[in-house]
Amino acid sequence: MRKYIVLLLIFVFTGCGYTTRGFIYQTSKILIEPITNKIDITSEDRKYSGYTTYPILIENRLTNKIVNKFNIDGNLKVVNNDNEALKLICEITDYKKEALSYSKENRDEVSEQRLRLHVKIKLVDVSGEILKDKIIVGETTYFLTGSETAAQGDLIEDTARRVLESVVEEW
Repeated sequence: MRKYIVLLLIFVFTGCGYTTRGFIYQTSKILIEPITNKIDITSEDRKYSGYTTYPILIENRLTNKIVNKFNIDGNLKVVNNDNEALKLICEITDYKKEALSYSKENRDEVSEQRLRLHVKIKLVDVSGEILKDKIIVGETTYFLTGSETAAQGDLIEDTARRVLESVVEEW
């Protein structure tokens, strides 16, 4: 019995190797620049499609949500203007709406949709070196019996969470 207790204590004090600790940077401050919207609303696929819409001021709502996520997380302190802070630059590159399922009565009528928001993020350190440069895709689904505006809120929430995780997490 003693052997099992000793073995259990060894496992408890050494752990399994998993940690909730985030990525360690040279500074603990981050400057989040306002997100720019680079969606080309004159592109060929948007020009002739009545199906693809464009959410107005989504970049402002996403900027606010990302700042809120970083404030809640607390690993990096959000600052307004600091030369010693990391800089997060984000661009919205695309917003897509896809049909997932159709009505049983009318096969041409969409009943469920997926929204996707493509955001290019770039994390730059104090010296100007790019630490992270990647595309983040947030997504949500909703039934057309619900509100697309509410679904856009869920989409912004998911995208902001993914941006935070990509900056803070090591993997």
